[in-house]
Amino acid sequence: MAMNAGVGVGKYRYTTLDILIIAVVSAIGGVFNAYITGAWAKFIEGAIGPFGAALDNPIYIFWIIIVVLLIPKPGVALVTGLLATLVEVIAGSEDGSIVLVFGLLQGVGAELGFALFRYNRSLPAALVAGALTGIGCAIGLTAVFGFFTFDGVVIVPFFVAMALGDGIIGGLLGYAIARGVTQAGFAGGTQAWQRVA
Repeated sequence: MAMNAGVGVGKYRYTTLDILIIAVVSAIGGVFNAYITGAWAKFIEGAIGPFGAALDNPIYIFWIIIVVLLIPKPGVALVTGLLATLVEVIAGSEDGSIVLVFGLLQGVGAELGFALFRYNRSLPAALVAGALTGIGCAIGLTAVFGFFTFDGVVIVPFFVAMALGDGIIGGLLGYAIARGVTQAGFAGGTQAWQRVA
């Protein structure tokens, strides 16, 4: 099977290699999140409270950043977010199927972040996409999980912490890994990356 075969959606073509990268990274990320990140989340949130999510959620979301930087096309973030959380549920996530809501919200956040930069492979795009996944997670944690029953005095700093944690940690980590993978010749070889001014 040719790796450039695939499916077209509008003006974009999603190759077999694109689909394979989405599937493999989502599978690895989902299993990793079910067993490793989930345990870290329980520990750090138990130790420092709800704000600990700003230190565990970047590990949940950097998989999405990696895939979109490798395949900078619309829809990739959303599909990766949903697929990774589906794998996480199947692998035995302690949080159960509710993580699918987070996959949706975080995928939409990353999609918006990369869309703002027209899906360019750049560090600013990765940072903004990461920050918006943090906002998506914060929406899920406050609206779905009921993390906070307090007023806006606590919620606003929580949203800021989530955006900063996911943007800086998740965005930088995803960018570094995706760039390294591309420069090593994997994922279709060396591709154009925008220089950070």
